[in-house]
Amino acid sequence: MAQYVFPDVAPIRPGYDFQMRLQFPQDLWDAQEMASGRLVAQFRSAVPGPVLFEADTLALTIQREAPSTLAFFLSETATKPFAASTIVVFDIARFDGPEPGYDSSRIVLDKVTWPVLDTVTRDVE
Repeated sequence: MAQYVFPDVAPIRPGYDFQMRLQFPQDLWDAQEMASGRLVAQFRSAVPGPVLFEADTLALTIQREAPSTLAFFLSETATKPFAASTIVVFDIARFDGPEPGYDSSRIVLDKVTWPVLDTVTRDVE
């Protein structure tokens, strides 16, 4: 299983909205059929560990953009559970069926590690 570490990117800041975009080589995008099907990514501070946030094309927290790009949208509420971590890990699973566990499900991108940076100013009302 491949691991992808992104150390020189904007970190996720717990308690703040966060967007990231991952652009894929066109041959990988096509081979994994990422332009169709349901995509799900579960964010965790470690594996094994509890799910801190689940991004999903059905919830529009993962969206396809051209060319061969996935955009992730995490709300401030979604990023708050990341506060106890310095990284989050996720992979991306593709489902052809109506729900996870369907026979044609598979991992299309192995374990990704993304930095988390705690913020000083937070929980402002």
